[in-house]
Amino acid sequence: MTPLRVALAAAVVLAPSITAGQGPAGSAAAAGGGPACLEVIAHRGASGYLPEHTLPAYALGYGQGAGWIEPDVVLTADGVAIALHDVTLDRTTDVAERYPDRAREDGRYYAADFTFAELERLRVVESRPGRFPHATFRVPRLTEVLDLVEGLNRTTGRRAGVYPELKSPDIQPGLGETVLDALAGYDLPILIQSFDAAALAALVTDLPRVQLIASPAQLEPAGLDEIAGYAVAIGAPTVLIYRDPAIVARAHERDLAVHAYTLRADQLAPEFDSLAAEVEALIAAGVDAVFTDHPDQVLALAAAHGAACSPASEAGADPR
Repeated sequence: MTPLRVALAAAVVLAPSITAGQGPAGSAAAAGGGPACLEVIAHRGASGYLPEHTLPAYALGYGQGAGWIEPDVVLTADGVAIALHDVTLDRTTDVAERYPDRAREDGRYYAADFTFAELERLRVVESRPGRFPHATFRVPRLTEVLDLVEGLNRTTGRRAGVYPELKSPDIQPGLGETVLDALAGYDLPILIQSFDAAALAALVTDLPRVQLIASPAQLEPAGLDEIAGYAVAIGAPTVLIYRDPAIVARAHERDLAVHAYTLRADQLAPEFDSLAAEVEALIAAGVDAVFTDHPDQVLALAAAHGAACSPASEAGADPR
């Protein structure tokens, strides 16, 4: 069975168990002052179960009910936008085995030094101990991820979105424009994120943007004021939110949603003894959405706290 068929099978098998789909992040809240609606973002797909940034991982995340599928995006030597977390290939592929003589002087293998045709020979490997044991799947184009989510939306009737991250746009000229060109061909809810504030603010687009927090200074009033000028949300580390839950209120005062990263069932924050306790803390803080490697578990915990989101029926709903 090809990787795409595996991906589709995963979604089809799991989708019937979903009781409530997700809509654009932060778009719904419980009525009457109840608990916030916690949107769930499949971080690099359902990467706790299958290797990150592969079509099967994305399909599994969709099938588990995540409202957003998150591909990180970098460019190849021939300008193809691919789903890959790092600008290098070493950590998540078998590149050193297949192209042993293609490393740069620093010993690293850069995606920008390979054409997409060359990358198709690679197999994605799991970088975290104890997770998926096989090197079976390949590095996908961004358009393949978009095809997958748009196609599953059509066949399931859901409105899941895609949440691409621009990776290191300062060293990848044209990345933002390439991603925008790819997105233009699809009818999908979209959020665009980056740590690079200058690149994110400079994007010429009406699509909503999310500023990932690289420095605590960005969470001070002046920093949030600046972000509110071009973004609809911030992506903040869970550790900062646990330390100072008032971050959420300060962001909300500026009409910025708060998306927390990253929950992992197999790597808890030091101050917590369970994933349930982490989810409870984020809901209590008023967080709007959360990135997670384990969408099914976080969705179940959100539902147990009355914070499950209702399905969105229209694309382009308010991302708050």
